[in-house]
Formats: sequence, C-alpha cells, structure tokens
Amino acid sequence: MKLNLPSVISSGQDLGGLVLELREYSRWLNHYNILKKVSSSVSEEPPAMSPALKDLLRENKKESENIEELINTLDKLKDDAPTITVTLAAPATKDIKRILNDWLRKNIASNILVNYQFNATLLGGMVVRAGSHIFDWSYRRQILAGRDKFPEVLRNV
Repeated sequence: MKLNLPSVISSGQDLGGLVLELREYSRWLNHYNILKKVSSSVSEEPPAMSPALKDLLRENKKESENIEELINTLDKLKDDAPTITVTLAAPATKDIKRILNDWLRKNIASNILVNYQFNATLLGGMVVRAGSHIFDWSYRRQILAGRDKFPEVLRNV
C-alpha cells in the first residue's frame, strides 16, 4: 500500500502516536457500526482526532477504507522506513519541521522519518546523521576549522 504521510509526522514516535490514535478510532468505528445495526437512533460522537490523523485519512482516502490495513501499513513503515537524525542549534519549530520533512520526502525518500534534536553548542546550522554517515554543517565546525584565522578577524573588527 502506497502511503502519503502528513508533513507534521516526522519521527517514529510521531508515527507510533498516530497508530495508537488510529486504533482508538477503529475501535470506536466498530462499536458505532454495531450500535447502528441494533438501534436506528445512534448519536454517539467519534473520538477527537488530531489534525495529523485527519490529514492522513484525507490524503489516503482509498487506503483509509480498510483501517486495519492502514494500521498494519503504518506499523510496518515505523519499522522499515529510512530514518535520519537532524540536530539543530535550537529546538525545531513546527514550520521548520514541516519544511524539512516536505523537502526530505520529495528529494530523498517519500517515507523517510526524521528525528529532531537540538544542541546549543552548534551555534547555528545543522548536523545530519544518516546511518553511519555524519554531515556537519554547523557554525561551530566552521569556526573550529578556521581557528587560525579567527583572531585576525577579531583584530580587524
């Protein structure tokens, strides 16, 4: 099953929360369908859904008809999807996560999961870890790489 993840879902932990929420919705839906068969006047409200779950069900309308299959697909995705870790100098905002997730899913893999961390000692930029590869685009690394030039720059300021 081809699945389009909402851009607000970035990590395996986010995906796990989405699966739990989807299981709760599935239980409610089964219960609701049974009540509908037994009684003609059913006024039970569905459980509150997060915007991420609403997006998932809307973007995957055909797949969401079989909720159990959707749950199994999300569980498998959580275990099998490529995962990277992005470390920023400050906690990632929702907008930054959304922009990075969209870019990574468009250019790297459509099902990539991203774990976000922060480390203030980076001073800016980011460090990306994918498997055993580390790509360091932090200001700290640039400053340390040019430490011989740094006193000269300070003298000229």
